[in-house]
Amino acid sequence: MKNKVILPLIMLNMIGGIASGFMIWWSGGNPMWIGSMMAMLPLPFFLIIMTNAFGITRTTTRLPLVQLISLAGLALTVYTLFSTVQGPETISQYAALILSIIGAVFVQWYVWSYSNYGRKKSSAIVKGRPLPDLPFWRLNGEEIRSSSFGGSKTLLVFFRANWCPFCMGQLKEVLAKAEQLKADGVQVKFISNQSVKHSEELAEKLNLPSHYEILQDNNLRAARVLGIEDLGGTPAGMSAFPKDTVMATVIALDDKGNVLFGDETDNYRVRPHPDTFIHVFENPGLSGPGHLKAVAG
Repeated sequence: MKNKVILPLIMLNMIGGIASGFMIWWSGGNPMWIGSMMAMLPLPFFLIIMTNAFGITRTTTRLPLVQLISLAGLALTVYTLFSTVQGPETISQYAALILSIIGAVFVQWYVWSYSNYGRKKSSAIVKGRPLPDLPFWRLNGEEIRSSSFGGSKTLLVFFRANWCPFCMGQLKEVLAKAEQLKADGVQVKFISNQSVKHSEELAEKLNLPSHYEILQDNNLRAARVLGIEDLGGTPAGMSAFPKDTVMATVIALDDKGNVLFGDETDNYRVRPHPDTFIHVFENPGLSGPGHLKAVAG
């Protein structure tokens, strides 16, 4: 349900924030409209403008600055209305108050509910043990199995799709480590269930070196085995992409196919930086058996 309403809510807040900005000018700087804009605009501005313009890959878990601005905006609107008059009386005043409440509630819902997968730890991703034999497809249609990865160290990055700015930023960060990973003898696999056409466009855009490739997880067959599928996880309105996707996951394998590292974040905005895990390829002996620790969102 939440993925059906996220884009309409983002657009509602963006439009409401812009309209509030217009009303600031129209009213000669009325603080209630300043508060309304502060409550509504920060989150859509961050999600639409900042993440794409600056290639933001990860955020803090709770977005404290966005929450602070939004709640301060609601407080300013309420203070203005109840300090100068006894609450809202005109349609304009009611509109400013309603928009401020909508904006502040939306931020809280997004931070505390929408951003979290609510995922359970995968029983298939266990440090020191091999993964189940997973099916993948190359972009030319050739089927390969994860058991064939043995003989070389492998980094698997499961990402949602081209539409996800945090995913695109994560892939670019891993790509920036190409020389180091090549020196360590690591093969890198970027994996999603989006269409081959979208994966081909991504491969061309990233200009991947020979030890990188994009693999298809058709019908989420591998993700379902690992327990990392996100059914209905694609926001409504992304009709060019499958409605089901994956929960962002990173897995490092040694040259025998055993798991060295795994990140099972519970917050789609919180991704591990490559510097926090690629060292396992240099010192595989540091990774002993046992379940992996997920990075909690």
